[in-house]
Amino acid sequence: MYKAGVANDCDVSPYCMPSLEDSRLPKKEDIIKDLEDMQRRAYEEGFASGERAGFADGEQKAAVLVERLERIIDEVAVFKEGLVKEVEKQVVDFALAMARKIIIDEISAKPEIIVSVVREALKRLQRMGTITIKINPALHDLFMKKRPELIDIHEDIIFDVNSNVSLTGPLVISQTEEVVTDIDALIANITDDVNIVKARKTGDSALSTDYRQENSSLRQDAGTEVGDEGCPS
Repeated sequence: MYKAGVANDCDVSPYCMPSLEDSRLPKKEDIIKDLEDMQRRAYEEGFASGERAGFADGEQKAAVLVERLERIIDEVAVFKEGLVKEVEKQVVDFALAMARKIIIDEISAKPEIIVSVVREALKRLQRMGTITIKINPALHDLFMKKRPELIDIHEDIIFDVNSNVSLTGPLVISQTEEVVTDIDALIANITDDVNIVKARKTGDSALSTDYRQENSSLRQDAGTEVGDEGCPS
């Protein structure tokens, strides 16, 4: 049996259970604040490190950007020239087509214009011997009516009625020359002249483009040499 005695004179003090909310434990707000501080410091250190690295190769990146920009400018210039040439061709073709339509409509309304054109052709010819004027059958009556005006310029004229001759383009033929008064032929001649002028401009433009591209290549080579000299061996 248990024989221990009980001490009657001992002081008795109450036992307090420990609090789960011990002030020595870190609070939730403090933990969040510490995490935020760590995150901020890591960001600042990383940014500073990246900034230092950026300054180290910034000059090299700038050179690359300049070279790329120059190349883009050259490409835009070449594209612009090609676009201008294409638009110019369309404008010229449209203008010639409109001119032809206007002239044909005018001749259809006033066929006397054809006689005026033939009269001017007679004045420009060397008027020696017989001059033959080939006309479309549809113009025979008109030219017979206007014959006296043409005889005043040159007496020895023969009219050759030929269905193969264009309605808008009689042929005026002397012993040494032949003048084509056909509107389509005249417009074709104008088109040829315009194409010759455009070809000359294109040649000059091509020379200018080659010169610009050559200068761009020289600039790129010079930039490469400078970059090589600046890099440590």
